[in-house]
Amino acid sequence: MEYYADIAIQIMFLMMLALSLNLLIGYTGETSMAQAAFYGVGAYTAGLLTLPVAVAGLEVATSSGVAGGQGWGFWPAAGVAVLVSFAVASAISLPALSRVRGEYLILLTLAFQLVVTQLMGSLTSVTGGAFGLTPIPPMTLFGEMLVRPSQVAAVVGLLTVLTLLICWGLGESPFGRILKGIREHESAVRAVGKNTVVPKAVVFGIAAAIAGLAGALNASYYQVAAPQSFNLDVSILAIGVVILGGVANPLGTVVAAVLLGSLKPVLDSLVGDDAIAWRGVIYGLALVLVMRYRPQGLIPEHRGPRDLVNRFRRRPETVERPSTQAPAAAKAPSPAPTSTSGPVQETAAVLTIAGMTKSFGGVKAVKDVTFDLTRGQITALVGPNGAGKTTLFNLITNTIRADEGTVSLNGVPVDGLSITGVARRGMARSFQDGRLFERLSAIDNVAMAIPGQEGENPALLALRPFRSRTRERATRQDAADLLRFVGMNQDPHTLVSDLSYGDQKLVAIARLIATGADVLLLDEPTSGVDPSAVEHVIDVIKGLRDEGKTICLVEHSVHMVERLADRAVFLDQGQVLAQGSIHELMARRELTEIYFGA
Repeated sequence: MEYYADIAIQIMFLMMLALSLNLLIGYTGETSMAQAAFYGVGAYTAGLLTLPVAVAGLEVATSSGVAGGQGWGFWPAAGVAVLVSFAVASAISLPALSRVRGEYLILLTLAFQLVVTQLMGSLTSVTGGAFGLTPIPPMTLFGEMLVRPSQVAAVVGLLTVLTLLICWGLGESPFGRILKGIREHESAVRAVGKNTVVPKAVVFGIAAAIAGLAGALNASYYQVAAPQSFNLDVSILAIGVVILGGVANPLGTVVAAVLLGSLKPVLDSLVGDDAIAWRGVIYGLALVLVMRYRPQGLIPEHRGPRDLVNRFRRRPETVERPSTQAPAAAKAPSPAPTSTSGPVQETAAVLTIAGMTKSFGGVKAVKDVTFDLTRGQITALVGPNGAGKTTLFNLITNTIRADEGTVSLNGVPVDGLSITGVARRGMARSFQDGRLFERLSAIDNVAMAIPGQEGENPALLALRPFRSRTRERATRQDAADLLRFVGMNQDPHTLVSDLSYGDQKLVAIARLIATGADVLLLDEPTSGVDPSAVEHVIDVIKGLRDEGKTICLVEHSVHMVERLADRAVFLDQGQVLAQGSIHELMARRELTEIYFGA
C-alpha cells in the first residue's frame, strides 16, 4: 500500500508541474525550459524556512554546512515558497516576455534553469551544495506529523485536484481566451485593445507559483532538497508530458502524467538498474510517434468533458439574416447624431492624418500623406497595388512607427500610443489577411474584442467568480448577435479553421465591430466573401455608418467603392494624388491610367 502511495505521489508532483507548464505552452504558446528551476526554488525556500533554528552555533545539517533555518511550520513556509516562486518568475518574465519571443525565450529560460541548478550545487552555506538541505521536517496537519506515503498522498492528491481546477478554470475563462489569442496572433489581440504583456507575465508567475508549491511538498515529503531533483531533465520531462497529453487540455496532461509516471516502477521491476536508460528511450520514442501520427496529443484541445457539455447545451443557430441595425455590443457612446436613413451629416474631422511619412531602407513607402476622416462618413483609400494603403493603416494605428507625421483622434494626438492604446481610444482595424484566431471558435474570436470583461482579470476572476460567469454569458450572447448581424450563418461554435474564407472575413468584421470603436479601419472587407453575401456586407457597413461610425476602408473594386464610399483618397507610390468622390477621381484620365494601367 505505501509503495503504491509513493508512486502516486511522484506522479502527482509531475502532474502539478505539467499542468502549470501547460498554461504557458498550451494556452499562451510560450515555451519555458525553467519549470524545474521554480520547482527547486519552492523546495529550497520551504526547506530553509522549516529547518530548525540553529542553537549555540550548532549546525542542523553538518554534512552540508547549513547552520539552520527559521523553524517555521510547513504551511506558512509553503505559502512563502509560492510567493517567492511567483516573484522570481515575474522578475525575469516582464523583460523577457516584452522583448524576447520564440526560440530566444527558450534559450533565456534554459539559461535561467542552468544557472539556478549551478547555484543550488555551489552555494553550500545556503543550499547545502550537492548534498542538499536535510533533514527537512515533514509536513504536519492538525498537529499530526505526516510521514507515511499514504498520509501524504491524501494531501498531495487534494492539492493536485485544486491545481487541475485552477489551470482548467484559468484556461477556459476570458483570461484564458486572451492567452489563446496571444498564442495565435498577438498583434491581433493588441489591435482589439487588449494588453498582452501583463497576461503573459501573470501566467508565467502563476505557472511558477504552482511549481513552487509542488517543490515545497516535494521537500517536505522526501525531507531533502537536492540539485539533482530539480535539474533540466525534470523540465524536459514536464514538457514531454504536456506535448504527449495534448496542449491546452488539462485532461490530456493528467493522462500523460499517469502514463509516463507509471513507467518508472514498471521498468524498475522489469529491467532493474537499466531502467533509467530505458525510460529515456521510451520517452523519446513516444514523443516521436506522437509528433508523427498525432501531433495534437493524446487528447487534443477542444476534446474533453467541457466540449461534450458545450455540445449538449448548444441551441441551433438561426440561418435567417437579421436587419443591419447594429446590436448593442457594436454600439459605443458617440457625440455624433445618428440616423437610420443615410450617412450622418457632420463635417467635423474625427481623425486627422498630417504629414505621414515612412521609409524602409531607401524606399519611401509613404510620403507626406495628409487627409481627414469625417465623422459618420465612409472614406475609401484607392490606388494600384503597392500604393501604400495597408502601410498607411499600419502607421495610423501604430502597428509600425512613422518617421514623420501626426495622427489625431478627436483632436487628441494618438501617434505616440501603442496599437492597444489606439484601440482603447476608439480606433480599431481589421487586417488584410484576417489574422483570426484559427484554433478558437467564431464566437470566441468575436468575444475576444468585447471590452470590459471582468473575467480577463485573474484577480477578479478569483474574487468574483459568479459575477464573472454572468458577464461571460452576456459577452458570448453579444458575440453571437454580432455574428448573425454580419451574416455569418454557420454554427458560432465552429472553429475558425473549419470555416470558409468568406465566413472568416465575416468573423473578422464582427470582431472589429465588437470593439465598440467609433473609427473603424477595414482592410479589403469583401475580398474572398461569397458574392451572395457581399450585398449583406455592404448593408452592414452602411448600417455602421448610419449608427455614427467613421469608417475608412481599403478596397480594390471600384464598383464596391462606388456603392460604399462617400469620398475617396487616391494613393500612388505612397503619395496622395487626389481626394474627392470616386466618380470625380475616375473621371480624371491620369488617375484611371495609374489605377488600371496605361
